[in-house]
Amino acid sequence: MHQAIGIIEIKGLASAITVADTMAKVANIQIVDTEKAKGFGWITVKVEGDVAAVNAALEAGEQTAIASDSFVAKKVIPRPGEEIFTVFWPKEEIVPEEEPELIVETEDVAEPETSVEATCNLCHDPLCPRIKGDPRQDCIHFEEEK
Repeated sequence: MHQAIGIIEIKGLASAITVADTMAKVANIQIVDTEKAKGFGWITVKVEGDVAAVNAALEAGEQTAIASDSFVAKKVIPRPGEEIFTVFWPKEEIVPEEEPELIVETEDVAEPETSVEATCNLCHDPLCPRIKGDPRQDCIHFEEEK
C-alpha cells in the first residue's frame, strides 16, 4: 500500500521553495517533485509520507503561503490508487552509464636549459638590461665605450 500524497500550488518559485522548506521541517515527509504549472507562474510541490505527516506539512505550507500571499490550492490523497502514481508520478528509471576508462599519456618534456650568460653582446655584463638587437644606448656601459 502506498503512503499518502499531498499537492500544494503556490504563486512563484521563491515562495514555493520557502513553502517546501517549511513543509520538510515541520513533518516527516519526502518532497517528490516540483512542477511548473502552465500559466500564472504557479508551482506545484508534490510530497509523500504517512497521512498525518502529509496533513501537517500541507497545513504548515498553507500558512506560510498565506503569509506571503502566494497560496493557490492544496490537496491530500490518503490512499492513492496505483493509477495516480503511474500518471502523476512517473518514476523514471535512471540507469547509470559506465564511465569510460580515462587513459592519460604524459610526455617527458625537457625543460629548456637556462644559462647564466651575458644578455648584452656589447659588454657581456649579466646585469646589463640590453639584449641583442636593442639600441647601443641601452647598454649600461655605453658611455664607457666612447
